[in-house]
Parts: sequence; C-alpha cells; structure tokens
Amino acid sequence: MYVGGGDGKLKKVNLATGQWTLSHEAQLDSKVMSINLSNDEKELIVGTISGKMYRVLTSDLSFMLHSDAHSSCINDLSFGNDSNLFASIDESGCLKVWDLSEYKCIVTMMPAKLTGGVCCQIAKDD
Repeated sequence: MYVGGGDGKLKKVNLATGQWTLSHEAQLDSKVMSINLSNDEKELIVGTISGKMYRVLTSDLSFMLHSDAHSSCINDLSFGNDSNLFASIDESGCLKVWDLSEYKCIVTMMPAKLTGGVCCQIAKDD
C-alpha cells in the first residue's frame, strides 16, 4: 500500500504476517494530494499541494519531478526577448520562469513574506 501524508512523505507499507511494516519512504516538497498507480504497477504519479507532479518508482520510491504548475490564480505573464521564455506570477507572489522549448518551468521564486503577486516583467537584457 502507498500512503501520502500532509508532511510530504510518501510511504510504502506492507502487510506481512499480520503486521504493517514500512518498507520505503520518500520526502516530497509539500503535502501529498493524490497518488495514482500505473497499469503495470511499476510507477506512481504523485501530486502535491504546491502544484508539482512526480514520477515515483514503486520498487524503491525513487522519484523525479515530472511537471510543475502554479497552485493559485495567475495574475500576469511576460515574454522576454526570446519567444520561448516567459514569466508568470500568481496571487500568492510565486514567480515562475518557463522555457517553451523544453515545456517546463526552469526557475521558481517565492516571496520572503506572504504577499500577493500583481504583475511581472522580464527586462530587455533577460
């Protein structure tokens, strides 16, 4: 059985000889919100409250980041000189820089204080 916790821990537990035993554990970035098992039972897709999705091997719970997203409403987008690069900011103040040639987030910055994000702009020199 796979169990995700509010502390970001993903655990693999077995029921052997009538007792639950912990066989593997992984620490993810934030509270686990969803766990889905692949048809071949070799991988899990695990989603966290911070908008991240991980591919996790069921054999040892080793994981890699699959995708990243904002977890609150996006307030603004800004493209730089390169049409493959843009920034987005959400209402929590989280700023992400995205690379469209790779289809992934390359930088995430959170504000030091919990302040809302209104707008963003990429400088001409990127």
